[in-house]
Amino acid sequence: TDYSTIDIDVETELNMWSKYDHIASISENCTKAFLSKFPSLKSKIIRIDNIITKEMIYDQADQFDAVKEMSFKGIKLLSIGRFSKAKNFDNIPAICKYIVESGMNIRWYIIGYGGDKEFIRNKIKESSMQEHVFILGKKTNPYPYIKACDYYIQPSRYEGKAVTVREAQILKKPVIITDFPTSKSQLTNGVDGVIVSLNNEECAKGIIDFINDKELQEKIIDYLESHDYSNASEIEKIYKLMEG
Repeated sequence: TDYSTIDIDVETELNMWSKYDHIASISENCTKAFLSKFPSLKSKIIRIDNIITKEMIYDQADQFDAVKEMSFKGIKLLSIGRFSKAKNFDNIPAICKYIVESGMNIRWYIIGYGGDKEFIRNKIKESSMQEHVFILGKKTNPYPYIKACDYYIQPSRYEGKAVTVREAQILKKPVIITDFPTSKSQLTNGVDGVIVSLNNEECAKGIIDFINDKELQEKIIDYLESHDYSNASEIEKIYKLMEG
């Protein structure tokens, strides 16, 4: 997670973290945020990105067809993650409502589980978005759903580094993320995805603008097709730590 965004008991956590030989961080921004709270642990921290292989993702994406479960002739949006404050799924219904009221025919699917499930359900009802926002629940294999969607959206309040964003990019999906503090370490705006505002109305406008900008989408998809986001070699860093 992004330690700059959460309140913690520094003394208690420092006591816990100090007992480890090494601490793996998934991005430079995560490292900076972590060390701002625990500067004495600088010698223990090492950068190891989330390990992803294209072959595994492609194989699992083809295990079944999720189109039937996401049967809709309009635009299909998808978000995946814990049902928690960090992921900001409770604001999806409000964002979706702005998009629907603009005249766009969309459905927004959410995959995941967690303590905020009923809170999100209530937000769906409050916004009268029952026909547009659908909770699909926990899925052991989310990749066919990513393959079946039109756009992958990570609307988080804060993130460490969302592995689902990278997985969607590997499956050549246009990705939209919110401007959370570490967003620029997640993707490059306008190159391999787009970054939109965290404000609900502005977020909706950013999504609408991107959906309407076919030229930018094609540019991003072309970029994704020409880049390999697999990083299985990161495992070598773990082997070295174990050998050391």
